[in-house]
Amino acid sequence: MSILVIVLAVVWLGLMAYGRSKPLPNGLSLEGPPRVAPKVEFLVDCTYQQAGRPVCEQTIFKRMCGIIDGAERFVLLDLFLFNNIHDQGEKFPTLSDEMARRLVEKKLRSPQVDIVLITDAINRTYGADEPEHFRRLRASGVRIIYTDTSKLRDSNFIYSSWWRLFCQWFGTKGAGWLPSPFAPDGPAMTIRGYLSLFNFKANHRKVVVNEKEALITSANPHDASAYHSNIAIVAQGAVVRDVVDAEAAVASFSGEDLPKWVIPVRPESGKVSLRLLTEGKIKSRLLQSLALCGSGCSVRMAMFYLSDREVVSGLLEAAARGAEVRLLLDPNKDAFGRRKNGIPNRPVAHELVEKSQGRIQIRWYGTHGEQFHTKLTMISLPGQTVLIGGSANLTRRNIDDLNLEACFEVTAPADSQVVQAAAGYFERIWRNQDGVYSLDYRQFSEKSSVKYVLYRFQEWSGMSTF
Repeated sequence: MSILVIVLAVVWLGLMAYGRSKPLPNGLSLEGPPRVAPKVEFLVDCTYQQAGRPVCEQTIFKRMCGIIDGAERFVLLDLFLFNNIHDQGEKFPTLSDEMARRLVEKKLRSPQVDIVLITDAINRTYGADEPEHFRRLRASGVRIIYTDTSKLRDSNFIYSSWWRLFCQWFGTKGAGWLPSPFAPDGPAMTIRGYLSLFNFKANHRKVVVNEKEALITSANPHDASAYHSNIAIVAQGAVVRDVVDAEAAVASFSGEDLPKWVIPVRPESGKVSLRLLTEGKIKSRLLQSLALCGSGCSVRMAMFYLSDREVVSGLLEAAARGAEVRLLLDPNKDAFGRRKNGIPNRPVAHELVEKSQGRIQIRWYGTHGEQFHTKLTMISLPGQTVLIGGSANLTRRNIDDLNLEACFEVTAPADSQVVQAAAGYFERIWRNQDGVYSLDYRQFSEKSSVKYVLYRFQEWSGMSTF
């Protein structure tokens, strides 16, 4: 018996080490070449208070639908949350059904247009139940590809090594019988589905692209996320090909191939350039820009989750060199009707303020049940501004080659339209222009050694949802 225990322990430790560092599938962790962009748009969804009443301004979903409607050759979507799972006692806009309807109508109206949806297994409750709107998509000719996240590295590596050893062989398909973890009346799950869920790995990308333009966003077409505040960047030109190639890589390691679509590209000139970043290259490019920050530079960050240790260090070092650093953070108190404990943002915020001796300024977004789901960093350097925005939170799981993520990095003069739009968005929130958006740091400041230790353990181990 003791020999068996030793053998299992050795195998478990070996799987743990392998799961943390195994080779990534081809085409992941991409730093695309800089592309001159003929047109770049910055879009926002904003929920805030005005004269004591909630206001919800939205542009991103409409723009997504416009890309679908305007396609002539193909529509390719890579969407994390695309479902209507929520407490049915609460009312939300039916984003998932509306997007499915748009896709079905597009296929019926233009049958020659290929439509491919890449998505995460969360939308079929990890094998137990494919949602009705996905069945409608399939029936209309839309191709659905579920991402094979088992090919990704393990973020929750202590658990995942055990799961690989004992559980993965049984699959996840079958009729669910356990209550949903996502909503009281959500689709039932199998115990194997729960065991798969606890790996906490995902295709977290949010991409919509046709042959003419590509949109990368922090927003999901998910009913319960409808009121979240989000951003999106839309680009045209050669970067469209880069986005399609990056999505083809996901399809490929998931056992599918995408058609070789023709994407017309013409030579462009201009002062605005952008590149596609995925997975770990999001962090490496962000750290490179932060390392250039000193006196006369500024960092403006609007973020749902901030916890990655290298990014925290990069912010502190930039502030120490004299850069102005301002952060707009979600207080991490709301999650689809559930109360959260403020981890990771509150302990991280306390660390940043204390260690910078107040040089790093922080304000909280004033959420009222919804989330400040934005993922945007603006770094103003001499002669140019760098924007990095898209699906990725700044956590180990999101930017350390674990989850699948996609962002655009835009490099442009400070007076360019896209930089002015992004800067105007940040300042509007920071200064509460025409409404109440953000709150003083003291509103949710929290000095808790217990929460800080818990955050550091969760960030290191992956035993968390951030």
